[in-house]
Amino acid sequence: MKKLSLIGVLSVLLAACGQTTEGDRAEAASELSLNDAKVHVYYFHGKMRCPTCVTLQEVAQEAIIEYFAGNEDVAFIEVDFSKKANEALAEKYEIFFSSLVIACGDDYKDITDQSFAMVMGNPEGLKALIAQETNSFLNN
Repeated sequence: MKKLSLIGVLSVLLAACGQTTEGDRAEAASELSLNDAKVHVYYFHGKMRCPTCVTLQEVAQEAIIEYFAGNEDVAFIEVDFSKKANEALAEKYEIFFSSLVIACGDDYKDITDQSFAMVMGNPEGLKALIAQETNSFLNN
């Protein structure tokens, strides 16, 4: 009976990791702003995502909207690194799992570890971190 319960729990977790958002529309929109923006806030993910990964994307997008609405120098870019078209970008930033990277030209900062540590317990703090790191690139 314990085995069946464990299998059931694992099935639910695996199904939850398959959640997605409006990725295709966000990807198309990001391609338009990619060329114009000075700073790119990349949210990298694979085909399967857990609730924490989905929340990370939502919080990062909210941060860009709250702090940089109307600023054409900042773009939020959702990247599915499992797609062949995105392999080069994932390699450039050494991405192997869901990640949050802020980049300006060839310079970048990977804030993945801090992001996952904060996203569920301190989303406002994470938004502030994203804004701070983005501003540091804008001011250079």
